[in-house]
Amino acid sequence: MALSIAGYARISVDEELDQENTSIENQKAIITEFVERQFPDASLTFFTDRDRSGYTFEQREGYQAMRAALRAGRFSVLIVKDFSRFSRRNSLGLYELEVLRDEGVRIISIGDHVDYPTRDDWLNIQFRFLMNEMPVTDTSKKVRAVVKSRQQKGEWICAAPYGYYLDPLRKNTILVDEEGARVVRLIYRLYNEGWGYRRIAAYLTEKGYPTGLQLTARQLRARGADASKVEKRASPVWNAGSVAKIIGNDFYIGTLRQGVWQRPGINKTDRRTDPAAHQVFPNHHPAIIDAETFAAAQEQARQRAHTPYRGERKYPHPYSGLLFCADCGSPMFGVSYAHRPPGYLCGAYHRRGRKACTSHHIHERTLDESIRAYIAAVRDSMTDALGRLDAEREQARAGSLSGRLQKLEAEETELRRALEASTRERIRQMLARPEQEQTIQQTFDHLEQQYHLELQNLAQKRALLEGEAHKRAGLTRNIQGVLRTFDLLLQKERFDRQDLRLIVERIQVGADGSLVIELKSDIIDLLDLLR
Repeated sequence: MALSIAGYARISVDEELDQENTSIENQKAIITEFVERQFPDASLTFFTDRDRSGYTFEQREGYQAMRAALRAGRFSVLIVKDFSRFSRRNSLGLYELEVLRDEGVRIISIGDHVDYPTRDDWLNIQFRFLMNEMPVTDTSKKVRAVVKSRQQKGEWICAAPYGYYLDPLRKNTILVDEEGARVVRLIYRLYNEGWGYRRIAAYLTEKGYPTGLQLTARQLRARGADASKVEKRASPVWNAGSVAKIIGNDFYIGTLRQGVWQRPGINKTDRRTDPAAHQVFPNHHPAIIDAETFAAAQEQARQRAHTPYRGERKYPHPYSGLLFCADCGSPMFGVSYAHRPPGYLCGAYHRRGRKACTSHHIHERTLDESIRAYIAAVRDSMTDALGRLDAEREQARAGSLSGRLQKLEAEETELRRALEASTRERIRQMLARPEQEQTIQQTFDHLEQQYHLELQNLAQKRALLEGEAHKRAGLTRNIQGVLRTFDLLLQKERFDRQDLRLIVERIQVGADGSLVIELKSDIIDLLDLLR
């Protein structure tokens, strides 16, 4: 009976690791030549894996099919070009060899001169696997270091999100795709109007708006590139997950956020990292939506996470969830009738009557008027405070900051001149006293080393001052953003739920109709900074 042999060939996703194993065909040719020479009457069947890592077995379809056939007894011999094609993970590779050996399989590695278990080469096999694993872990560390370095520099290292594309001519330049940008703005508008992810996805599909892969295919065709492979995978159907990713991504306000996901090891699952560890670069690229629209969407998402109701009420109560009884602490209950103005009652009173509390009834119209007056007062106060800050304090601080930066620049210029003078003096001294060259070199080396250290210190101080200036500019932008929000709200005849949840944390209603309004914590923080 002819000997049945399984030949296995694999090419890795990592070209650096497989630079000596350039192709599946090369490995097949080596194995075929070996079989024809050593086993001329045997039958040879090949199993292959392309673009598959040698660090695991589970992701290799070809190997899994061969493994099942070996364990079923269809083949008695396994031949590989070398053990790096079989596995690059020491522990798993050795364990797999033992499993195949116990099933009666003979394993031959041509390049390693191993015929196991015909010859007891276990020590040699262990050494080979150890050497094969080292390049994988070393390359993994190198790749991680490169990725981390690019993230810290604010370089985008992934595919651009929906609505953007990477400039093919200018490296790391992100541009807006106007067709996709219109869809993104539509998604945010619908979501802020109360639509859910599924409803938005169904609407986009119905109206034929391009999905992510469809948009990518159009971008490729516009550049004259082949888009056939992308078009085959592109689906015209939107899903709720895609909409949710767009809603929660601050990339759309021009912010680059790096390091959101981290992989703990080779072939491990990505894990979300602590937001405090993210590398964040504001104003990194053109924004598609403004910060106020994005903030409104995030507030909507936060509120919806705690509110199960997703439909549209016959009598909407925009203050529900924000109003609380000042006496018993119960949430206020919205009441509406066809011929009576909408209002709110103490929840405890509504359920149990006067034994629990008094009604604390207040009309929605009264709430609107009070909120409008309160917003106007806070806006005027913030505007005045910001004006005073600009006129009295910020000018002085900015001048001081500017003065310190100018002083650092002058010191840096002086040091660089001294360094140039030192270089010229070194050359002059060596020409004048060549017999003392070693002493002159040591003296000037020490001097110039001190100059370089001082320049490094100045660069660090400059970075700190520029960071402080950037922080102050950011504070001013935040305050101006809040003021713009207040102005937009004051232009409305009535407030809706989205408007209120953007600025109000809670409102306490007294028995006499008095109100205690608590704004969002970020607005309170800005007010504290202005005092």
